Amino acid sequence: MSNALKKIWGILTQTERRKAVWMLLLVVLMALAETASVLSIMPFLSVLGRPAIIQEVPALLSLYQWLTPSDPRQFIFLLGMASIALVIASSLFKAVTLHALNRFVHLERHSVSTRLLSHYLQQPYEFFLQRNPSILTKNVLSEVDQLVFDLIQPLSQLVAQGALVLAMTALIFSYDPVTALCIVIVLAILYGAIYGLVRGRLDRIGRERQTADGQRYQSCNEALSGIKDVKVTHAASTYIGKFAAASRLFSRHLATNDTLSQSPLYIVEATGYTGLIVIALVLLHRTNDVAHVLPALGLYGFAAYRMLPAAQIMYRGFARLRYSSAALDAISEDLSLPAEPGAPPTQMLVLRQRIRLDHIRFAYPSTPDAPVFSDLTLQIDANTSVGIIGRSGAGKSTLMDILLGLLSPQDGTLSVDGQPITAANVMSWQQAIGYVPQHTYLSDTSVAENIAFGVPREHIDFAAVERAARAAQIHDFVTKELQQGYSTLVGDRGVRLSGGQRQRLGIARALYRDPPVLLLDEATSALDSETEEALNEAIQNLSGNKTIIVIAHKTSSLQHCQKIITVEGNAILEKHQ
Repeated sequence: MSNALKKIWGILTQTERRKAVWMLLLVVLMALAETASVLSIMPFLSVLGRPAIIQEVPALLSLYQWLTPSDPRQFIFLLGMASIALVIASSLFKAVTLHALNRFVHLERHSVSTRLLSHYLQQPYEFFLQRNPSILTKNVLSEVDQLVFDLIQPLSQLVAQGALVLAMTALIFSYDPVTALCIVIVLAILYGAIYGLVRGRLDRIGRERQTADGQRYQSCNEALSGIKDVKVTHAASTYIGKFAAASRLFSRHLATNDTLSQSPLYIVEATGYTGLIVIALVLLHRTNDVAHVLPALGLYGFAAYRMLPAAQIMYRGFARLRYSSAALDAISEDLSLPAEPGAPPTQMLVLRQRIRLDHIRFAYPSTPDAPVFSDLTLQIDANTSVGIIGRSGAGKSTLMDILLGLLSPQDGTLSVDGQPITAANVMSWQQAIGYVPQHTYLSDTSVAENIAFGVPREHIDFAAVERAARAAQIHDFVTKELQQGYSTLVGDRGVRLSGGQRQRLGIARALYRDPPVLLLDEATSALDSETEEALNEAIQNLSGNKTIIVIAHKTSSLQHCQKIITVEGNAILEKHQ
């Protein structure tokens, strides 16, 4: 429990911690208000049962003399109205406090999910090579909801209702310590025994729920992302089966958690009702005076009316803490990941002389003993066009990722004009690069927004968009064949466009900022021969003004490059044209 509280406290920001302290203060005030409202019923019931008690109790006599009612009935009426006013005021204050708590909890959902997504996006590229994007999406959405609604919210309710239970307990203790002690012992034994029986199972099904939830996201994402392959291979039943199995297990565990969290209420309600009857009989046996039994029974009944739901909410909070501990562990661990160092670039690192790779050694984290490069040295002069060719698996794309600054070699350096590219300046270097991957990702936005990728619509330079589209040989298609031109929505991942059209949009995106360095990774593989030739001519026209590095499988795609580099294992073979 204490470990979970430390993790939750660690997830909160400094501002949120201050707000949490204010919430705690509100909860204490709410408990005091509830105590006052419960306490107010006793004088009313005492005088109602036997008006003569006014003369026997000094506090009631002083109040009677201060109010100077015309008769005891008017005094009873005033006491009743005062009790009603206190209960209403207490309920209103309770509603305000619960709204403040709920607002804090729901804004915490926004804060944690936003910070978690931001934290993921600050991780180095290698991080995403080892983590499934479906699982990361699940953490940002589903697991944060699980954390907030099944852990932080129950915890806030646990604190609020715990303060109320303590206040009611203190009130009963002040009235009758023996009876209060018996009530507390019975409740503690009931809830303690139930929690002790179910805590192990809650922990187990909580972790199984987390795994099943990840499998739901992964199955759904794989099926919808690869819908063309799913349709052609008739694999829908396989994905539906995988999703259904995970979804069923997920739902079963949710149902089990709800049952284990709520079922003790019925046992405690029966125990509470039995207890009230027993207390009434014991008090009647002690005093044989209904006038003494009635106010005590009213106090216990009203206190039980407030305490039992609060005790049930506290138990449910403990149960949900145990059930959601897996979500807390996952999010706490991911929020503790070291962020990729480096500040936003202040200016572009413009290439003027050469790019140089010196004695590069690189191995992927999953295969540290099988380096892709063990001693790679390469120099690329500024404003030249270089083609990179080699068999599949030779390391062409890895070389491209190192040049992009996405992968950091274990040994050796990447330098630009003699300046080593490090975590501190890699973003400045990336600002100087236009990159076209083998498969261009397109978001479900307009053509213009996809070309100016990452730029808010109101800040898009439409002249630059058109210039880039012309260079990528797609301007005529956009203006003549798309009904809304550059405002046309392309669909998720560009589903409404052909492969060649998607790739040309990717090339236009790389040219939008008019970067001095252009890197193309199999960028023309999806183009027809005529468009590829036109694009190669456009790239050739840029030669001398930009440094262009092209990866291709076909030598014909590199015919306009001034130098061709063949990657063969750790060997680099250079050929000038």
